[in-house]
Amino acid sequence: MPVNYWGIVLVNNLLVNFNQSKRTWQVDASLPISFTIHYSKDIFDPKNHDLINYSDGKRSLIICDETVYDLYGEQITNYFTTIKQDYDLLNIGCSEANKTWNTTNKILEFFEENEVARREPIIAIGGGVLLDIVGFACSIFRRGIPYIKIPTTLLAIVDASVGVKVATNHFERRNRLGAYYPPIATLIDKKFVKTQDEREIVNGLAEIFKLAVIKSEELFDLMEENSHQLIEEKFQYGAVPVRVINLAITEMIEELSPNLWEKNLDRCVDFGHTFSPLIEMRNMEYLLHGEAVTLDCLFSSCIAYHRNLLSHTDLMRIFNLAKNLKLPTRHPAFMNSDEIKESLSDTMKHRNNKQRIPVPVSIGNYKFINDLSEQDILKVTKIYEALS
Repeated sequence: MPVNYWGIVLVNNLLVNFNQSKRTWQVDASLPISFTIHYSKDIFDPKNHDLINYSDGKRSLIICDETVYDLYGEQITNYFTTIKQDYDLLNIGCSEANKTWNTTNKILEFFEENEVARREPIIAIGGGVLLDIVGFACSIFRRGIPYIKIPTTLLAIVDASVGVKVATNHFERRNRLGAYYPPIATLIDKKFVKTQDEREIVNGLAEIFKLAVIKSEELFDLMEENSHQLIEEKFQYGAVPVRVINLAITEMIEELSPNLWEKNLDRCVDFGHTFSPLIEMRNMEYLLHGEAVTLDCLFSSCIAYHRNLLSHTDLMRIFNLAKNLKLPTRHPAFMNSDEIKESLSDTMKHRNNKQRIPVPVSIGNYKFINDLSEQDILKVTKIYEALS
């Protein structure tokens, strides 16, 4: 037998190699990922019972945001009663402030008390925080149980519904505990958006704004032309809101699907997430997630302008669209160079000690910066302060 002989065995599609000389095994495996994002009207109309029928048994286990339950609880419970399916339901308060291990543990206790089986899908109904926490709890309970996402906020529809990252905040940092754990399905119904207040809808528009600036000129133009309609009509009427949501989801899938496990850390959808995570955690009482992301997008656009990568015309279009969408454009943390440096340093820990700052070079196009200096930061804070 040759000294460097490798024995190769295929077992249940798992490739196992044995090196005779080194007495080591090399295991190579891949995890197939496939889930459907389904756009529907009136998800909880009993006529749509096939949409949520992913369970092998006769019981559904539901975790619902308290606010959502106050608004839609009767419709949700009537749905399961009408289709004659048993259910157990946990109502839980979910906001960024209680996106914590304690909340996660309440969900795990619900699983344990109800003796959840590994093939019994959990139905998560709520905004991005609830979807994040439930997904994380599902990823660690019995080493993984299936779940279905039903996003009920505009922010969750265009963000949390698409990705596979799940997490909870810990150590006073956003999403410090987490996993990559996809749902078996996501069910989208924009009807839920009509009961959101204006600030929450604007908060969701922030993630669409982010995508438009960095990745889609068509989406940017649509929002420029229809900003007031989108806010006032709460995405309920006409073809424009449908097109905006479809474009946002499509752009997110296009960017995320080839890189679900983020092996490539140069991610354009991290636009708006370079400086904001730490600043958001420190200002949670005053800043919503989308608002923090917007401020980061504007600051990052100022970086591009400072580097002569972005024209003054495009920079002003970006600031003006944020204003027309009623998004915040000014915050003292983004005028504090020390806080910016600290935030960047914290983010670099997640990016293999590289900056990897996505910045726009025109509307819908971008590049990455890895050499932002302290002097750059000082100058950019002044540009940002003047424009905001």
